Formats: sequence, structure tokens, C-alpha cells
Amino acid sequence: MQSVVVEAEKYSLTTGKGSYTLLGWWRFCYLHSFETKQHTIYWNDKVFSGTSEGPEMVRGGGLLVIGQDQDRMGGGYTFSQSLNAVVADLRLYNRTLTNSEALDFVSCKETHLDPQPLVSFSDFKNNWKIEGSVNIEGLNLADICQKESSFLIMFPEAWSFLQAVAMCNNVGGSLPVPISARENEQILSFLNPYIPYCSDAHGYSIALGMLKEYETHSHYHYKSGENITYSNFLYRRDEDSNCVAIAVTEDDYGYWYYSKCDLELCTICNFTSVTHLKVRGLCDESLFDTTYLVLGESGEKPVFRGFSNSQLQWTGTTWTLTYLPENNVKATMTTKFEDEYPVGLRQWITEGDRCSLQQGSSQFLVISACQASSFK
Repeated sequence: MQSVVVEAEKYSLTTGKGSYTLLGWWRFCYLHSFETKQHTIYWNDKVFSGTSEGPEMVRGGGLLVIGQDQDRMGGGYTFSQSLNAVVADLRLYNRTLTNSEALDFVSCKETHLDPQPLVSFSDFKNNWKIEGSVNIEGLNLADICQKESSFLIMFPEAWSFLQAVAMCNNVGGSLPVPISARENEQILSFLNPYIPYCSDAHGYSIALGMLKEYETHSHYHYKSGENITYSNFLYRRDEDSNCVAIAVTEDDYGYWYYSKCDLELCTICNFTSVTHLKVRGLCDESLFDTTYLVLGESGEKPVFRGFSNSQLQWTGTTWTLTYLPENNVKATMTTKFEDEYPVGLRQWITEGDRCSLQQGSSQFLVISACQASSFK
């Protein structure tokens, strides 16, 4: 359960509790009347109202900083006080919005409010100064307002069906199974940027999480066994094959076909919730995080981001675990094959950590999606 804390000068107020998932959009709107001391906070589907002390006005002449705490005017920044998040559609108005206007904003309805906000992201290049590790990207309202909790991650290595199933399972996901034309199109939209990594002269294909039932010529979910009623086969070539793939080719774009299960294809994993990968084998004093999230890609491979101050990513020749505040604190995985991933039991060479190991010596770490509740 989380709360929102709003601070202004020496004043502070805290909302009631709400439960929200990571890697999802939090739509937030704070209304404050300096005259009546009334405030209302809209936080997704929650509304918190009340009366609180606060300043008589917001004084001008300061410096507005997003994503960091100023220990002094325009400085005193520290890594531990930085915001690890995506911020979109920030607005600051010089009037108190009405409740209906605020509700429209958090409900993802188109808003055309007058006057225009004093501060916004509408002209980011000219109105904001970027410092530190910040990425700027354009987003549509639909990107922010989508209600689907699932997301896809690409693994560009060529694997057989069973290898792909094992990898998705190891990171807490599963092979995608589109059950509508809309979900099929979402997979295609996701796949388009990866054509350089996975294609050959004929285009490329991705394994889907379904298998063929020979007697009925139907197809079913590879994990649940549930029959899939939606179908998008252009023609049922290679009838002797048991697996199903989606084609990303000029002629068969978006259509399905039966493929041999030992055919090695690029893999995408579908996640219906945020997966927490646990690292076991670090000492209690270690600077590295022990919990990681599977995020989008850096280059072509996924990135594993720690809860606080670590990141695990492919660095061209191996997997490197970095303590972000100090780049000299790191651990590199002993890699035997280029398509190896850091999940499971792996050997690591650690440098600069607090654990009482000789610098450059190796240790074994386990990275797994299994939680404590998974063990009896």
C-alpha cells in the first residue's frame, strides 16, 4: 500500500492508502485553494479531500526541478534522491481546476483548459534543461491511458519452442497467445522494430504459445490446455508440424502458420504482471540490489533494473551488474555462450563491492523469479 505526500515549504500532507502496481501509469492531479485551504487529490480512481495548513501563495523566483530533491538552490543533487520513473503530461495551472476538469484529466479524457498552463511539457526543448541520465521520448494519450496490464519483452536469440518456453518461464513470463485481432495487431506493432535482429531474406517469424490438436485441427494454449477460438491462419501449410508461429513477412504479414517445434526463432515473452527477480548469494553488506524488474531493451537484449540503485544489462560481450552511483562497483558474468542469460546459477567476477571477497575473485549467484513462497 502506498500514500502520496505533498510538501510546500514547511507544510506537508499525506493521502490515505492506495494499492498500485509497478510499471503502470499513475494518473495524479492535485487541486489546492489558497483562499479556503481546501485540497483535493485525484490519484487514479481514488479521491482524497480535506483542509490543511499551507503557504499563502507559491512564491516566484525559484527553480522548478522535476525528478530530484534540491538540497540547495539548483544543486545538492544525490543519486539516492532521484526519481526512477517516467513522467508525462506535466501541467501547472495558475487557477484551481474544477473537480470535473481534474476528473477528466485522470480519466484520460481529452482536456482543453483555459488559460494554458504556466508550466508544461509542450515545448520541452526550449523550456527545460536536461541534466543527468534522462531519456526524452514522445508518447500518445493512448500509451498513457491503456488499461492492459500485460507487456512484451523481446529475446532476439534463435531458440526452439521448448527453449523459448523455458526462458519465458525463467523470467516470470510466458509465450504470447493472441485471442483477438486486436491482440494480434499489438504483437505485430511490438515486433516491427526488431526486424534488423531477427530477419533473413524471407522476413522473420515468432513462436506463439499454442499447439495443434491433430484430430480436431484446432489449437490450444500450451500451458493451460484451453482451446483457442480465435484464428488467423492464411493457409495451413506444413500440416505435419505441431507449433504455431506468426509471420512478419511482406506476403504473410500478421498471419499464422504451423511450424516445426525445433525450428529456432526469435522469442517474445508476455508478462501479465511485474516480475520480481531475486538475487541470492550476495552478502548482507553488498551494495547491489537483491530484487530486479524485467524492463525494456538496451540495444536488442532486455534490461534488469534493480529496485534502488543497480542495473543488469548486456554490455556487448557479457552481462554486467552495475552499482549506478559508482560505476567502478560492478560484477561481470562468466559467459560461455553469447545467448546465455543471467538467470539461474551463474559465476560472477565482482569488483568494488563491500563483501569480503578478494577483488576480482569469482562467486556463484542465483537469479530467479522464484519467491520465498515458492518453496515449501
